[in-house]
This record gives sequence, structure tokens and C-alpha cells, in this order.
Amino acid sequence: MDDDRALLRLLQVFDSQFPVGGFAHSGGLETYAALGGSLPELRQVLDAQIALGWGRSELGAACLAWRAAGSDESARELDRLARMLDALKVVPAIREMSIGLGRRGADLLRRLYPGVAPDLERPHHALIVGTAGRRLGIDVRPLLLAFAQSLATGTLAAAVRCMPVSSVQAQEVLIEAQPRLAAAVERALADPETCLFTCTPALDIRSHQQAHLHTRLFQS
Repeated sequence: MDDDRALLRLLQVFDSQFPVGGFAHSGGLETYAALGGSLPELRQVLDAQIALGWGRSELGAACLAWRAAGSDESARELDRLARMLDALKVVPAIREMSIGLGRRGADLLRRLYPGVAPDLERPHHALIVGTAGRRLGIDVRPLLLAFAQSLATGTLAAAVRCMPVSSVQAQEVLIEAQPRLAAAVERALADPETCLFTCTPALDIRSHQQAHLHTRLFQS
């Protein structure tokens, strides 16, 4: 029964109907769309995100938060991770998106499952996912796999809305990406501290430019 409940909670937290507001963000993809990007550019963006973007920083941070949630030094470690994520997210829109998603997720989790969400001054999304996952009884591997796929599907959902990409094409891209998602999770589990970096300068620039588009669908 405990395993069944953990699985149901995992499915709930990463369901598209779980209202944390991720649909309002494109992570800079909208700028690529405004410049004429389509399916080839989508594949390149997703590859970069998995290899050198959130496939490292977010999965590493969530893994470390999951581990910290079972420690007596949980509050201190989560504060350290929050400061590191602040420093890693050099583009203000990306940093504030992470905090905004985390804050909304934490508020919702406190309402649904009192006591599972940490009280952080800078509640980055990955830290809320990792800590709440541990306290909801979800093992770290399925948690990170679900988190990775949810981040990928967020990019793909944005692409369907702003690029000439169909829903079926987006699902095909997701299937292509799943081996790389699984490898990113293995990398995070093996050495999460080393994963705490990003190196996606082009995507960072596009994320910053997105706020200055003449018309836009997404907040960031």
C-alpha cells in the first residue's frame, strides 16, 4: 500500500493538471520561434537542456534536496543549495521562474500534504520537488525520472503552442529524448554535486531576449 500510494503521489505531482504554472513559461523557446525556429531547432534546444542545462542543475539539485530531507542538517543544506541555484541562474527571468514555480508548488503542497514542503526564503523548484518527494515517500530514482520528463514535456508543450510543431511530432521528439533523460538521471544520482552547473549561453541569451519580444505568449 505504501508503494502504491507513493506512485499515485508521484503521478499527481507531475500531472499537467497540478497547477504550479509551468505552462506560462517557455524557457526562451519563444524567442527561437520568433526567429523562425521549428522542429530542428526544437531538437537542438532540448538536447542542450538535457546535456548542459536543467539535465544537470535541476536534477542534481533535486537529488541533493531529496538526500537533505532525511538529514538533521536539512535546513542548512537546503539554504546552501538555494544560494547555489541563485548564482547558477544568471538570467533573471530564469531565476525568478524557478522561484515562482517552487513557491506555487510549495503553497499547493502545504494545502494538500501539510508538512512536506520546506520553508525556504528562495524556494527554487528543484528543491521543492526533491524535498517534497522524499517526504511523500517517493524513491529518488523515479522522482528524478518523472521530474526530467516533466521538464522535457514543458519545453515540448511550449513548442506546440509557438512553433510549427504538432503534438504528434512533440511526442516523437520526447521518445527520442528519453534515453538521454534516463542517462541524465543516472549522472545526477552518481554525482549530484558535480551536476550543479549549466553551460547553455545561447539559450540564456534567448531567454533574456524573450522579455523584449514585440508580442509574446509566455511570461518567460
